[in-house]
Parts: sequence; structure tokens; C-alpha cells
Amino acid sequence: MDESTGHTLSAKGGTVLVEDPLSPLLPDTEGLTEPQIRGRDCVWCAVTLGAGSAIDLGERVASFRGTVARWFPRGCRPCALRHVYPAQFDHTQNCEQCTDDPMVCAHGTWVRLVMRQARR
Repeated sequence: MDESTGHTLSAKGGTVLVEDPLSPLLPDTEGLTEPQIRGRDCVWCAVTLGAGSAIDLGERVASFRGTVARWFPRGCRPCALRHVYPAQFDHTQNCEQCTDDPMVCAHGTWVRLVMRQARR
């Protein structure tokens, strides 16, 4: 792993994101309801999401009541803007790669994509 970028080479020769920039923003899985874990409700405020109103926060793996499983957090637009925008701003201000060439940084790209969804 390249400590400066948070990336590692994949078996196919590309790079993959090792640390997820959105993970610290997500609530602890132990306190979430089943609809929040499945992505039917907003992971932050628990409002029921429609197909056009959900912001995909990416598939994840976490421990649920002692079992490791996949979960699919999604957020409503207001919550995604409130939680992700400060993370995007903080990352781009402190990331040397984002300053030089934003397209090289996987962290910055991922957060920008989530913000792009939230602003639609």
C-alpha cells in the first residue's frame, strides 16, 4: 500500500481504494434498523427513500450483531449534503494529490461522485 495515497495495487494491476473516506461519516451499524442496513431508509435520519431520492453510499462489509455481512447504506439528499460536503471540503483542502490532479485521488473522486449525486 502506498501510505501517501491510501491506494494499493489490485491483482489485475489497477489501484483500489484501501481506506473508505465515507466510513467515518456513517453511523455505527449496531444502532441501525434493518431498512437502514438494506438501503431502504436513510442511514442518518431513517426517512424512507424512493428510487430517485436515494444517494448511494456504496456497498460495505461490517459486523452486525456478531456476524460479518454486506450492507448497502444510502442517504437522503439533505443528510448526504450535510454529512458528505464537509468531508469533501476537508479532504480536498488537505490532500496533495487533489491539489495537483483531482482525478488521480480515489478518495477525492469517490467523495465528489457522492456529492454530485446529492446535488442533482
